[in-house]
Amino acid sequence: MNLFNKILFFINFIFFFSNNLLAAENKENIVIDDAIIVESDFDLEKTIGKTTDLSDIDPIEGFNRQVWDFNLGLDKIVVRPVTRGYVDVIPDPFRRGLGNAIENFFKTPQYFINNVLQGKPIGAFNTVARVVVNSTIGLGGFFDVASKMGIEKRPESFGDTLGVWGWKKSNYVQIPFKGPETSRDIIGFIGDIFTDPLIFIGVPLWGNLVKSAGTAVDDRQETLGVLEEIEKTSLDFYSSIRSMYIQKRADEIETDTETNYQQYLNN
Repeated sequence: MNLFNKILFFINFIFFFSNNLLAAENKENIVIDDAIIVESDFDLEKTIGKTTDLSDIDPIEGFNRQVWDFNLGLDKIVVRPVTRGYVDVIPDPFRRGLGNAIENFFKTPQYFINNVLQGKPIGAFNTVARVVVNSTIGLGGFFDVASKMGIEKRPESFGDTLGVWGWKKSNYVQIPFKGPETSRDIIGFIGDIFTDPLIFIGVPLWGNLVKSAGTAVDDRQETLGVLEEIEKTSLDFYSSIRSMYIQKRADEIETDTETNYQQYLNN
């Protein structure tokens, strides 16, 4: 294995385990006092309208449900045990710091570009300030000093940018190894590839795709604790996640903040 391949392998290794570890950390913080029955279309009226047929939002539901079953099976057999194992082995401060460093280097450039594209100068300025502060005082981003200083994170993806530009409604899609997406965010993902720092440091496009594929399953781990609770209490697990995800993405575009499934459980 030559030097380049070793570097690429190391990058993919870091991405794979950092996403697992950050997700597991989120799972530990989840507290649900009472079991809640999540209805399949709990609050979609305010997002897609009372008269909207869900077939307009999920026109390939049969295929999506098959992919959902595959992802759920893989999640239970492989991803959850791996995540829980690393939670037991790796201390929480290290897991948190590793996730901070990964975000600082690989994600904040995308945040900056998309804040600019959306005409949000304050968000762009905050993003640059966070990189400078966390890369220096925060020791390469391992410590999120910027947040302690009141410099807010302004996460934006190209999918968010397309939403701000007017693509408000899009079809719901289940992606193998990744989970729920919208057609808008699939196109946005392509845009995000070309703003990934790996491209700028000379890693070819296929290397970026390998990295993205290697982290697709791990993205689901951010919601593992909530997903387990929803699965136990839902009348239709698939429909509940579909409703929550559509609402989640709409809220993220409107509020410029990251949301999670936990906050929708009481709706």
